[in-house]
Amino acid sequence: MTTGIPGHNKDSEIFPAEWHQIETPAVLKTKTGREIKYIRRHEARRILSVLEGRDQLLVEVLWNTGARVSEGLELTPASVNFNEGTITIRTLKKKRKLPKQAKEVKNEIRGLELAVVQDPESKILVRKLENARKRLAAFEKEAPPQIYRTVPIRPELSGKIAAYCMNGNIGANKQLFPISRIRVYQILQGAGEKAGIEKGRRHPHVFRHGFAVNAVLSGVPPLVLRRWLGHASIDTTLIYTEVLARDTKGYLEKMSF
Repeated sequence: MTTGIPGHNKDSEIFPAEWHQIETPAVLKTKTGREIKYIRRHEARRILSVLEGRDQLLVEVLWNTGARVSEGLELTPASVNFNEGTITIRTLKKKRKLPKQAKEVKNEIRGLELAVVQDPESKILVRKLENARKRLAAFEKEAPPQIYRTVPIRPELSGKIAAYCMNGNIGANKQLFPISRIRVYQILQGAGEKAGIEKGRRHPHVFRHGFAVNAVLSGVPPLVLRRWLGHASIDTTLIYTEVLARDTKGYLEKMSF
């Protein structure tokens, strides 16, 4: 199935000349100075315009849901509620954690370490500390609970996914996009180059960040965005609101005195 742009001629010039002009980098910075690069709406459209078929649909899903690439590759037709217009995503970026008993041992170790500092000659304390460290090392981290989130999608995207599944005869529990993460990176490297996107923003995660920035600029409340993105902490979501502080003149125009 081809989901390319109707009437698009690949042999003609793909972009107007001004699309290749250098733009101000779309980058946010965290309090620690870490850079968060994102894709803007017109840039996402340019990338989508040079893709077709499965590759175009995959990128469109990433752009419209904020899913991580690993989460997007795990999607099946059963993940999509075509009647409600939603996609249910399994949140994958959850770290394995030590069980409660291990945390208690860690606290015991901290206490013993302080005691040894005060009495370094005590063989009993040293032995207890060594034993506690061995007990901690024996614990295995537990797998996090399965967490799912539901993200609304537009009817146009829902229809494209439905047509793609029907044309490809994709079973309800089969992967929509049976390719590797490396292949997705390769696809976006090539498409990004054609679309005139600088090298540092030709990868899947910029679409997740771009989705978040787009949502903030569109007025989506942070608590709703947090749920869509599957963030454990609201602080992570609030990073994207920094984009609102770049030009505050619009707020003044809406105020009355």
